[in-house]
Amino acid sequence: MAEKEIAVLIPAFNEAPRIGSVLEVVCSYNRKKRVVVIDDGSEDDTYACAKQYPVELIRHNYNKGKGAALQTGIDHVGGADYWLFIDADLINLKHEHLDALLQPLEDDSKIGMTVGMFKRGGKLSVDLAQRFFAILNGQRALSNAFLQSLPDLSWARFGVEIFLSKIAQYKNIPVIEPILNGLTHHTKESKLGFRRGFPYRLQMYRECLYALFNWPKYVTQ
Repeated sequence: MAEKEIAVLIPAFNEAPRIGSVLEVVCSYNRKKRVVVIDDGSEDDTYACAKQYPVELIRHNYNKGKGAALQTGIDHVGGADYWLFIDADLINLKHEHLDALLQPLEDDSKIGMTVGMFKRGGKLSVDLAQRFFAILNGQRALSNAFLQSLPDLSWARFGVEIFLSKIAQYKNIPVIEPILNGLTHHTKESKLGFRRGFPYRLQMYRECLYALFNWPKYVTQ
């Protein structure tokens, strides 16, 4: 039996100091895979850092948002048996976390998506946010059948995770939420400082709220 292929999509915006540690893990993952980094108009050395790894690298001329970056990756790959969406700013990513995301899909073909949960062993503020707003988590695995049924994600920006979860709910697609112990990510404030990071966080929340209340009009029947 032919080995299943995994498409790993990593959207990145100004993640030069952080993306290397993520790519070290993803690129050494012992599975048949295509790793695609989508540099979403970064103003730092994200592109140059990613270029040091065995990945397929795409660059937007300007920042289009996370939803558009994922859509660019999807269009580039076309098809795969399974899809992994992984953030570029993760801390303590391990192969076991990728296994935890993929295993439910491999065990049960009815499962359309997994959403990784940060619940124990990471940053306290991030763990709490995930506990109460799990729909926002960007670490996801999707079956190819579910992914191919998705409408265009380009509009969604930071609301793309909400959009994905709402589509799964709308289509009655089973979703599993594996716990990713010890995994966390850098906050906006830790990357940019409070003065720049907090307004950026508010922008993220605005985009998430827009997706939460407007997603139905972007769903194709």
